[in-house]
Amino acid sequence: MIVAIDPGVSGAIALNDWACGRLEVIPMPVQHRYIAGRKLRTVIDEGEVISTLQAFAAMGATHLFIEQVSGLPGQSAPAAFAFGQGYGAVRVAGMAAGLILEAVPPAVWKAALKVPKDKRAARQRASEMIPTHRHLWSMAKDDGLAEAALLSLYGQRWVQGEVKRTQKDIDDIEKARQAREASAQRKRERAEATKARIAAERSREPQA
Repeated sequence: MIVAIDPGVSGAIALNDWACGRLEVIPMPVQHRYIAGRKLRTVIDEGEVISTLQAFAAMGATHLFIEQVSGLPGQSAPAAFAFGQGYGAVRVAGMAAGLILEAVPPAVWKAALKVPKDKRAARQRASEMIPTHRHLWSMAKDDGLAEAALLSLYGQRWVQGEVKRTQKDIDDIEKARQAREASAQRKRERAEATKARIAAERSREPQA
């Protein structure tokens, strides 16, 4: 099970659980905030993103694939700063959730899936590759949902070994597996310690 994110306020978050054929895609959580106390802007809701990724991790997600992007040509300095801030927040949220982070340039994953640059054509390509879920991006404004779904498909193929991995990728997967096992062991030990403490406290209570 993996998560994929098309970053930006018009982007989306996708959860792909191919084992049971589940694909969930939601618009990027956003909020309206005054920048420098003057102009109201739409920005990524970092808190909601963290909650979403933590929930997905608790469900069994292991990887986060995020489109590695930079500012757009002609973008104003405040807009570029806000975009970069949101992109960084998404990355941090993924790491905080314990997900293995894979930043993929759009040229790489789109070439692998033969996804056109045109947003409308990208929606069409998503419908061709994932026809069972085409209703999720049926409107013109849903290109972010379609691209997040496609990126999740690329992530699925990467995890399944259909996309070439580097040695660093393999090492990161092993480190993450060990970290998850260590975390699970600590939780078990805390639970056992709590049970032992409660049992000891009850044994000291006066008998009726």
